[in-house]
Amino acid sequence: MFRKEIIDAIVAAAEENGWPASALLAVVECETSGKPFEQDNHTPSLLFERHKFYSELTQHQPSKLKAAIKAGLAIPKWNKATQYKDQGTSAGRLAVIAKARAVDEEVANRAASWGLGQTMGFNAERLHYENATAMVAELSKGVAEQIEAMVREIKSSKLDKHLIAKDFASFARGYNGAGYKQNNYDTRMRNADAVWARRLENGFEPKPGKSITLIYQTKLKELGYPVGKVDGDWGDLSTGATSAFQRKEGLKITGHPNDETTKHLDEATPDQAREPSAERQTATVDDLRAAGSQTIEAADKGSLMSKILVGAGAVGGAQQTGILDQAQGMVAKAQTAKAVLDSIHDLAVGLAPYWWVGVIGVGFITWKLYGDVIKRRLADHQSGVHLG
Repeated sequence: MFRKEIIDAIVAAAEENGWPASALLAVVECETSGKPFEQDNHTPSLLFERHKFYSELTQHQPSKLKAAIKAGLAIPKWNKATQYKDQGTSAGRLAVIAKARAVDEEVANRAASWGLGQTMGFNAERLHYENATAMVAELSKGVAEQIEAMVREIKSSKLDKHLIAKDFASFARGYNGAGYKQNNYDTRMRNADAVWARRLENGFEPKPGKSITLIYQTKLKELGYPVGKVDGDWGDLSTGATSAFQRKEGLKITGHPNDETTKHLDEATPDQAREPSAERQTATVDDLRAAGSQTIEAADKGSLMSKILVGAGAVGGAQQTGILDQAQGMVAKAQTAKAVLDSIHDLAVGLAPYWWVGVIGVGFITWKLYGDVIKRRLADHQSGVHLG
């Protein structure tokens, strides 16, 4: 979960460099989900790479390689099965880096990725840090330092042009390595970018915490606002109910908790419970059609297609006779055959000319489903689910 201060810092860095803020946020989301530190609130978020420990020790401290291999900390090639087996939790990651540092601190820091952007330690000198240990110490200071490291890496690797173009495949190839496809980095970044672009355009509001969510959901439900299940998880229904309450009370409509809304909610009494208007309670499907309901319009189109299927099947069936007797004969054949699979095949081949039976069946099923959609949309309207 991104804290607002982290979002603001990433957006500021993107704007300073002329990059799309949504794209830079997407990179951070795919790397760390916006979490800058491990559970000790000091060590930058990390991921230790055993194959990099092997190669970095080979290059810088070959005499220590044997001990690292024996400790299970160094392997010659990347191996998904063993690479991160003990790093599923923050405690696990901290334990692994501590063991690796016991072999050699600098090389251990070089073999891990660090901070919000998961900057690799072996890039330290290229990014103008004295060494990996100095880089980790700098990133331990805070969010700004971690974002600075990420910006340096993007610029140093000349990946900013791909970020600006939102060419996430080329960006991920340079940022995450040739094996980026194995973790779908490009697809994940592209999807995250689309979400962040919408959030930033609409004015991002942090998701309320569980305790305040439970308070709002409970109180809003008591006042007749549909919030769904009171579970402490802030979703679309909670946003809609809050917006409806704010509108009714003449408050600024944000769809999110704030001091003014909380005050009015605390002071609200049962006699202020919202009741859908008589007009809303007696509305018909035709009223919703006339009002331009997109749900009803889409369901109407689906129902029309279902009717066309039923009609087409009926026309096809009218051209054939004796269907029941022939079908029963084929079923009997299937039931008495020695090989079950062969019988099923014979039955399918025999029924193939009667395609219209399936068409009519599909038509009736979808017709009913679209009808149910229309009924639920009307019920929601009459009860006030969409009020607000």
